[in-house]
Amino acid sequence: MQGSKTLDAFNVADQKWIKLPTPGDSCTERGGAGLVVVQGKIWVLYGFNWDECDDIHCFDVNLKEWTKVATTGEKPSPRSVFAAAAVGKYVIVVGGEIEMDPQAHVGPGKLCGKAFLLNTETLEWKKLEDGGEETRPGPRGWCASTAATINGKKGMLMFGGKAPTNDRCDDLYFYAVNNNQLDDLINVCEGIL
Repeated sequence: MQGSKTLDAFNVADQKWIKLPTPGDSCTERGGAGLVVVQGKIWVLYGFNWDECDDIHCFDVNLKEWTKVATTGEKPSPRSVFAAAAVGKYVIVVGGEIEMDPQAHVGPGKLCGKAFLLNTETLEWKKLEDGGEETRPGPRGWCASTAATINGKKGMLMFGGKAPTNDRCDDLYFYAVNNNQLDDLINVCEGIL
């Protein structure tokens, strides 16, 4: 497997790359991890190292130190290639591959559609409840995602992905988060492409 556990930074003023400290043995090389920045820290969530991972590591940019993070609450199962975004002190995680396909990337693998929220201050996970089957996106992995604000609500915008049928999704969803809960789930657009 070609994974990595290196961290590099690009200084835009100097136009140079610098190598930052590696996380040590507690963080295995991996691919498909979630990477988000919350309050000056880089969070590495889950991923894949021939098995789906469920560990979290955090790099403090100011102290140049790595920490393995222990969390509580209703944690997501091990997964990779999921949608993730930082919204304030929260990290939203949606979907992902929870079991690798025997054909690797050629097949869809076993995918999940559940959404979770990690409070990075209390380190507690919470499963996000939504409006039910008719409003939520189906199981998927390999999505594009980013933090966004729509109509004054902050959350995660999620586009597309790979469905359990191995077809590609072309829809756009917005997960609005407020006070440690799902405030709104909006199907922004179906069939963009």
